[in-house]
Amino acid sequence: MATSEIAVSDTPQPLGPLAKRGWSLHSSKGADADATVSELLKLGDRLGTRVAGRGGSLEEVIQPHGANDAHPRSLSARYGLDALPFHTELSHRTRPCRYLLLGCIDPGSPAAATMLLDWQTLGFSRDDLDLLEGTPVLVRSGRRSFYSTILAPGGAFLRYDPGCLEPVDQRGRMALALVEDRIARASSEAHHWRQGDILIIDNWRVLHGRSPSDRGSGRRLARILIDA
Repeated sequence: MATSEIAVSDTPQPLGPLAKRGWSLHSSKGADADATVSELLKLGDRLGTRVAGRGGSLEEVIQPHGANDAHPRSLSARYGLDALPFHTELSHRTRPCRYLLLGCIDPGSPAAATMLLDWQTLGFSRDDLDLLEGTPVLVRSGRRSFYSTILAPGGAFLRYDPGCLEPVDQRGRMALALVEDRIARASSEAHHWRQGDILIIDNWRVLHGRSPSDRGSGRRLARILIDA
């Protein structure tokens, strides 16, 4: 899989770049943590309504965890400090959040990149899309597990997370293998964090992941999730 670097947007309007490419990169006016979080919240409130993350909080600070220290149903519990695979945030919920906003409090040393991949560039044929939209899979979410499809009706969003999606039949295995294969062969974009950076991701369009991280690197990102 090839990767390319992301350049900082020079526009103060978050919706223009989001509509064009599915993500937008900004810099807070101050590089300290308070300024970054403040700008992050302002941008998020312009986009929609905050929703709680897995831990139940509307505002979170995330950092790489080893498998033994991570939430038991998170990707980190499976992959630890290795690279986190591309996924849709909140795939384990019936409606994934529309936007994911990340603000860099500390890039860490060595810094781990956030990887971005627009699923609309994966070259799915009409038959592929019919398979993804018409084949049920099991979404594991504890007692709230449910059945869904990888592609939402009408192609509104791609629900993909290897940590919570399971096939229920041969067509389900084909659908998941199709997405996994296209991701493995795709060209992605990498953002290497600097303190004060703010990344807005259209979660319905762009999958994200993380490059490998070191234990104790100090990497900390503020995160909010937005419904719209």
